[in-house]
Amino acid sequence: MPFDRPELAPALPPLAPQTRISRPLSTPEYYHACVGTSRWTLEGPRDVVFVLTADSRLAPQDWQRALDQATAVNPGMRLRLVGKRSKARWESDGLPPRLRIVEGCDWDTLTSQGSDFITAEPLSLEHGPTLELQLVSCTDGRSLVILRTVHAIVDGGGALHLLRELFRALRGEPLLGTNAAFSDTDLMISTGTTHSTSKHFRTSWLTGEPSGDAMGDDWRRIPLGPPRKDMLARVAVAMAEFAHQRSDLPALIAVPVDLRRHVPGLLSTTNFSNMLFVRLDKGDGIAHFKQRLQDMLAQRMETVYPRILDIVKWLPLRWFDLLVSRTRWNYRKRKPMETAVISNLGRIDTEALSCPGFTLKHLFVHPLGGSAFSAMFCVDGQVELILNLPRVLSGEGRFDAFVDYLQRRVAEGD
Repeated sequence: MPFDRPELAPALPPLAPQTRISRPLSTPEYYHACVGTSRWTLEGPRDVVFVLTADSRLAPQDWQRALDQATAVNPGMRLRLVGKRSKARWESDGLPPRLRIVEGCDWDTLTSQGSDFITAEPLSLEHGPTLELQLVSCTDGRSLVILRTVHAIVDGGGALHLLRELFRALRGEPLLGTNAAFSDTDLMISTGTTHSTSKHFRTSWLTGEPSGDAMGDDWRRIPLGPPRKDMLARVAVAMAEFAHQRSDLPALIAVPVDLRRHVPGLLSTTNFSNMLFVRLDKGDGIAHFKQRLQDMLAQRMETVYPRILDIVKWLPLRWFDLLVSRTRWNYRKRKPMETAVISNLGRIDTEALSCPGFTLKHLFVHPLGGSAFSAMFCVDGQVELILNLPRVLSGEGRFDAFVDYLQRRVAEGD
């Protein structure tokens, strides 16, 4: 195919058990690392947060033992940032993950309200720890286990691998460990793919133009019922339709794709994902979204990596943060990079995240802040979408209106 030149691409090292990582930060990792580093921006660090709920709990020493075992064979759990700018690199000799105990929690877990305790203690890329496990006792008897780390170090697929490793340890099963020390951009370049139609263009926000002065973000869990055929496409089209109520501009739906699909058997906690951007014009339906996304995946467009992007690593992290993050001067007039992001985690295997004494009841993921970012997954036959909206996009009843519209359109079908 004309868009593939694998014969010119550098080969990846073979998969093999890894106990150490020592390599430069990739440019996507550098981007995630920069967010929240400048005192002039409104963003916090880009944390990856997975919340597991159960009606039972295990002793802290059991979790600590599992953490120690998983850390021993997954060096990505103890990464630290060394060096500056183009010389920034990961070394896996940092502090081990932290176990934190939280008592008397009354967070209902349905919205972001009351969840500030999760980020109360800082993580540090340079000094560590860069990952923590929180054991939370709720006042109503529920038990929460919260995995929190930094997106520069872990993506959604990496977090799920880490959680499965913890529960293998809790069940007394052999751990799989990590078998790759190369980066996401190493993988992308190795495919030799150079052609892509996935790109940014002028688009609109999900809920219309920013309004009001409120800073910050809010997120909500949105139940969508049992899984339906083409669920991702249904949600994407509903988002585009809602945006088209206020704008005639094409909607742009960003879909993170797990790059691990290109290296069967790859096991790692580190970042291996990249975005595809799917255009939906006014009137486009499920078939349009499916065909465009399938064409992009068939041509491996998520693996296209222009090496010119590495130039941003000449910028200090704080300068890069000023370029990409919201500030008190621009948060009300920023232009959208996409209409919405849908990170589709698929079906969650509850047995893989359970052990004697702990039966998983539910799992959900904090969406990233700053845009209309959502995460979708299915647990025990029920689909849920977690959606973040900046407050300048959610006011005047717009969050409620979108939730009502999405649930109705998904239930209606085509």
